[in-house]
Amino acid sequence: EVRMSQLDRPYFVTMSTYQMSVLLCFNEVRQLTVGELEEATKLHTKELEKQIQSLIEAKFLLGDMTDLKSTSLIEINFDYKSKRTKFKISSVGQKDTTQEAEAAQQAADEDRKFYLQAVIVRIMKARKTLKHNSLIEEVITQSKQRFMPSIQLIKKCIEILIDKQYSYVA
Repeated sequence: EVRMSQLDRPYFVTMSTYQMSVLLCFNEVRQLTVGELEEATKLHTKELEKQIQSLIEAKFLLGDMTDLKSTSLIEINFDYKSKRTKFKISSVGQKDTTQEAEAAQQAADEDRKFYLQAVIVRIMKARKTLKHNSLIEEVITQSKQRFMPSIQLIKKCIEILIDKQYSYVA
């Protein structure tokens, strides 16, 4: 949490350490180039760009967000005004996590399908013949230690195996 007292009124801002290090570079000067900020903070270029973008989006810094080069001029916004005196600045990287979470969820769903197909094959090899409802109950019983599969997902996996023309050969 940083207290910003150089503006028209004090603001309490929760931000990352990297964002704070970028803002601290402006204690002595009004404007810096991206190259000077990179030298002062010792951050990698990509990481520094993320931090600068999040501070520009929050309107603490002024500059062209679309075209950041080492010669791009970044200026601190002394005219910053906000109704709230206490708030949080999120990183650009934190905003991308929804896409990553969605990709991870899709990968987990795919893995679960393969796991359920393996469970179905294992059950059918052991039992040879089994009624549909009994098969679904047995799949739920065997897989509930890892996750609770939906009946819809189990039916979809059975259909996939039928489409693959799976049949137990003794």
